[in-house]
Amino acid sequence: MGYRHWSAVCSEVTKAISNLKRGKAAGPDGIIPEVFKYGGDILVCRLTEVLGKVWESETVPSDWGKSLIIPIFKKGNKSSCDNHRGISLTNIVSKILGSVIMHRLSRTREEQTRENQAGFRPGRGCIDHIFTLRQILEHRHTFRRPTIVIFLDLKAAFDSVDRKVLWQCLTVKGVPRKYIALIKALYSNSRSRVRAYGELSSELVTTSGVRQGCPLSPFLFNFIIDMLMEVSLTERSDLGIDLLPGNNLMDLEYADDIVLLGEDADKMQSLLNTLSSNLRMFGMRFAPAKCKMLLQDWTTSTPNLVIGSEVIEHVDHFTYLGSCISTNGLIGDEISARIRKARAAFADLHHLWRRRDIRLSTKGRVYCSSVRSVLLYGSETWPIRVEDMKRLTAFDHRCLRSLSHVRWFHKVSNVDVRRRVLGKEGKSIDEAIKLHRLRWLGHVLRMPNHRLPRRALLADIGSGWKRASGGQTKTWPHQSMKSLTVKLSQVGRCRLPGWGPRDSRNQWLETIGDMAQNRCQWRRCIQSL
Repeated sequence: MGYRHWSAVCSEVTKAISNLKRGKAAGPDGIIPEVFKYGGDILVCRLTEVLGKVWESETVPSDWGKSLIIPIFKKGNKSSCDNHRGISLTNIVSKILGSVIMHRLSRTREEQTRENQAGFRPGRGCIDHIFTLRQILEHRHTFRRPTIVIFLDLKAAFDSVDRKVLWQCLTVKGVPRKYIALIKALYSNSRSRVRAYGELSSELVTTSGVRQGCPLSPFLFNFIIDMLMEVSLTERSDLGIDLLPGNNLMDLEYADDIVLLGEDADKMQSLLNTLSSNLRMFGMRFAPAKCKMLLQDWTTSTPNLVIGSEVIEHVDHFTYLGSCISTNGLIGDEISARIRKARAAFADLHHLWRRRDIRLSTKGRVYCSSVRSVLLYGSETWPIRVEDMKRLTAFDHRCLRSLSHVRWFHKVSNVDVRRRVLGKEGKSIDEAIKLHRLRWLGHVLRMPNHRLPRRALLADIGSGWKRASGGQTKTWPHQSMKSLTVKLSQVGRCRLPGWGPRDSRNQWLETIGDMAQNRCQWRRCIQSL
């Protein structure tokens, strides 16, 4: 399997210590990360010796299993425990051991992980699945293909995993016995105390779930979700939607956020029943009240899909991984949500904008990192319209004028205000979104053929599919092509293979595919737009 079988070495411990973040709270032992980061070579050598003894004995000190739980309020009624998220503080040494184990297992494990899982994986993120889902819905909406999207929510998933099933999953996936024994040792004496209002509760013994605060926990949780989906989807090739001939897509996962895709209500209900049954075997269960169903181009009566005895609520839009997904292929709801969140972020920094002793250039950097980043989250996936761009631009101009104390009666143009705050190289919202979109396009075109964002972008037209009559909504690929046309206009759009009005949807992407493989060439091209 390619796993290492020897004890920890100094280089691994050094790397694990370097990955610790400064300024983090200590665990129950009271030792903060800075003690290890500034402890020097002597501390690294002694710690390596300790981990070597742990490796040989396959046992860990009992204190390594202790943790402090800090309840963090999320939203809603503060008196309800369900509206708080428990953050666990564990001993730093146990985190270092977990990092060493994860580093050794991750490379081989990455090769086995399902492509549908994007959570807790290197080189992948929320944008991968947001883009994939948007492209699927956009492509199918162009041909008015009925689509069911179900967003599933698991109740306290990390805290509910059956540990016996977890050990079985690790064994089935080929993890060596030595590593399983070490992980079991970390979990053998799990005890927690809750700290709230300056007081500590009595000790609680935890026998289920993965350890909160341990670097290994997300890694282990992916084993569980992968096994769950593999068991549930075995021999279910009739489900899902077609991306390419003979290549369908049934699900997307980002950690415990599961999305099911289909076009047949009866088959979707059958899959839900199977998943619900298998979840109980893994010690988890759905939270039906938080599960939602989105129907696109659905012409028959709304299906009543159920989880247990509860009907899944039908919605017109849903916030998936922080981005609002709508059924009509438009992003008006997403733009409204982005502006609302960016306005809140701008208001939180009001004390900074008021200060006259801080240079405008400094305020501009803070604005871009704290407000614009919120405003443009996921913008690389947007099929944006003119009216959407106007709303974003108007909000951006208001913010820049406010922080620079320039009012309308000062007779200063928006362009001049932007240059004062962001500098001569500061980009407008339009330019920033265009840059994000083309940078992401190059990234997708460089992906291997099996990656979901690439497969969704190059999705084929199904047999018998016909475009709906009437005007067509501008799609994400069309807008990307239009942006590139500006730069490549010197050779003429229709002179480039695949750029003619009657060429297929994907031919122009194949034309620029070679250009995108060269990162430097692609970067120069999009930066000059």
